[in-house]
Amino acid sequence: MVSPTDLKKGSAYYMLTFADRDWTIPGVEPMIYVGVNVLDSQKAEAETHYCFQDTVSFSRFGDAIQYKGPANLAYEGASIHSLTARQLSTDVFTLEGVIAEMQAARARADAKSRET
Repeated sequence: MVSPTDLKKGSAYYMLTFADRDWTIPGVEPMIYVGVNVLDSQKAEAETHYCFQDTVSFSRFGDAIQYKGPANLAYEGASIHSLTARQLSTDVFTLEGVIAEMQAARARADAKSRET
């Protein structure tokens, strides 16, 4: 899990979700940290939002918040994930952390298959 103080702008992080209640079918989404409350709709809110950009658009266009080129990033498929501190602390990992979580999911899946 990641703490807000650990975040580095432009660095890769991984959102981990599970498709089942036994936490044996993980889904990993890589994303790049682009800052805090970077969307216009967040600037007046009291709650802090940690914002991450999808890796494909970041690779093609750089930081979407600072992009000044001719492409319409929304049409190009760029997306920004806005996460609360709670979501950050439970769903977002460094590469090392997501590898450990994937190994734990594999162990759970192996244990479940031995039960049947």
